[in-house]
Amino acid sequence: MRTGTPRHARRTLGVAAVATLVGGTLAAAGPVGASSIAAASTGAASFGAASFGSGHAAVEPVATPIPLTSMPSDGATNIRTEMPVSVTAQSGEKLAGVVLAGPDGVAVPGSLNPDGTVWTADSHLRTHTLYTLTAAGVAADGAQVSRTSSFTTFAPSTDKQLKFASTAPANGDLVGVGMPILVQFTHPVTDRAAVEKALKVVTDPPQAGHWSWLSDARLDWRPASYWQPGTKVRVSLELDGVPAGDGKYGGGDTSFGFTVGRKQLSLVDLSRHRMTVYQNDRQVNSLPVTGGKPGADTWGGIMAVIDKSSSVHMQSRTVGFGNEYDIPDVRWAIHLTYSGTYIHAAPWSVGSQGYANVSHGCVGLSTDRAAWLFQNTLPGDLVQVANSPKTVAPGNGYGDWQENWKQWLSGSAVKS
Repeated sequence: MRTGTPRHARRTLGVAAVATLVGGTLAAAGPVGASSIAAASTGAASFGAASFGSGHAAVEPVATPIPLTSMPSDGATNIRTEMPVSVTAQSGEKLAGVVLAGPDGVAVPGSLNPDGTVWTADSHLRTHTLYTLTAAGVAADGAQVSRTSSFTTFAPSTDKQLKFASTAPANGDLVGVGMPILVQFTHPVTDRAAVEKALKVVTDPPQAGHWSWLSDARLDWRPASYWQPGTKVRVSLELDGVPAGDGKYGGGDTSFGFTVGRKQLSLVDLSRHRMTVYQNDRQVNSLPVTGGKPGADTWGGIMAVIDKSSSVHMQSRTVGFGNEYDIPDVRWAIHLTYSGTYIHAAPWSVGSQGYANVSHGCVGLSTDRAAWLFQNTLPGDLVQVANSPKTVAPGNGYGDWQENWKQWLSGSAVKS
């Protein structure tokens, strides 16, 4: 179980001053037909007979402006992305509809209070963006008016931007059933809840899953149980403008998708010096192996394959073994941990494979057997190492499956 991971309560946003829009703070618009605002993307609030949807009467300007208040005020600049944007109808009037949108026309989702007098945006804003806010009000006598304002959000300096250092899997990948979704940030995240809420995962067919923080800069998503073969996954990381704490703001968005292939599990029994490979729960091969010698034991537990390479230059000094070896062309290398564990061809230890553990921590096979496994392995395929005296940590590669579901959920900053 992970220990020492701080949890952070959701940020409470301060209330900014409002600016009254009577007398021109919001510029009066001309007559608004059914198509003028309904063309904005979904997320606008629209209500009653004066809503912006098709089939309703046009909104006509009136001689006496309907009192509306809004924040931010018209023409404001350098607005923080967490500022709560709202529109309020005063003096017993009601709102007929509100659209808040950027240059791309995509509306920011919002909600109307029960009595129809206050609309509030439901999400943060993007950085360095010009927003247009169009609101329609209805007087007690049925008179209607539409008014428009605009404001621009701030652009955080480079050192105040939280960005993605890396994500996995890659867009379009075919992966194994153990593949987590990995997000590594460029800086430690203080407001974990705000960041986590901005990252979305959609699976087809639907499969329950959750985010969990493996460090202060790494966030993974995995299903409650292994992926169902054939699942299609879409990941939307809407980080731009998210207040991440410590004065930092999300500096960009990204999205990607991948597909889950067949189920494969390779069970490595270090006491028997043998790997048994299962596909879709059916044994397809049994291979003699060698594991880490005493004192350099292979990590135990459930891991998912990070990546693979047909050739890797392996140097002992990079993994804490001084100058014991320097092999420029290790073939058919399947990567298991960040600390340097691989399954790979080890022709120098064939005599020990199936009989003794003699490696520096990797799992070694003959060249032909390693080539077979390499050709049949996907990123995210499961590898379980049994009978090791040490256990891999969840964050040392893709060791996410080392935790049960309750443990995994405890690493989230957003409780279900």
